Amino acid sequence: MPVWLIGLSGAALAFAFGALVEKMHFGPPLVMVALGGMTLAFTGAALWRVIDPLTRDADAPASTPRHSRRARELEREKQLVLKAIKEIELDYQMRKVAERDYRDMVERYRSRALRLISELEAGDDYRSLIERELAIRLKLPMAQAASPSATTANRAEIGRDPGPDATPTSETPRCPSCSTTNDADAQFCKKCGAKL
Repeated sequence: MPVWLIGLSGAALAFAFGALVEKMHFGPPLVMVALGGMTLAFTGAALWRVIDPLTRDADAPASTPRHSRRARELEREKQLVLKAIKEIELDYQMRKVAERDYRDMVERYRSRALRLISELEAGDDYRSLIERELAIRLKLPMAQAASPSATTANRAEIGRDPGPDATPTSETPRCPSCSTTNDADAQFCKKCGAKL
C-alpha cells in the first residue's frame, strides 16, 4: 500500500471521527484533528517499516535484495576494472607507462576481472566458487615447483626477467639538437621535442 494512501486514510478517519462522533463543525479544530490523524498514520507506517524486517524469518525472501545488491556491486566493480584496463592500454600506447609496469598492471587487473566474472557466474553458489579458487591456488605452487625453467622462460618472454646473457637492443638515444639523453624507446626528445 503506498504511503500517501495510508496518510490520506488516516486523515479521513480522523476527520470522520471529529465530524460524526465529536460533532465538530468544519473549521480549524476539525482540520487540526484530520492532520493529527494523518500524522499518526504516517508514524505507524514508518514504525512498521522499521519493525517488519526484524520480525521476518531468516530464510524469508527478504534475503534476495541483498544478493541482487551484491551482484550489482560485482558488476559495477567489473566495469571499473575493465575501464582501468582500457585506460592503462591507452597510457601505454601514448608512452606514458613503461612496458614492464604496463604488463604488471594489466596482468593484475585481468586476473581481478576474471575473478569477478567467475563470482558473477557463480551467483549464490559460494561453495563451488570457493572449491574452484582452492583448486587453482593448490595447483599454482605445484606447477611452479615442477618447472622453474619454464617460469623463467615465460618471464623472459614477457619482459620481466631479461636473463643474464641478454643485451639491450638499442642504446639510449641523444637528441641531435640539444644533446639530451632520452629513453631507449623514445621517438621524440623529451626536452625540445625534436624527432630522434
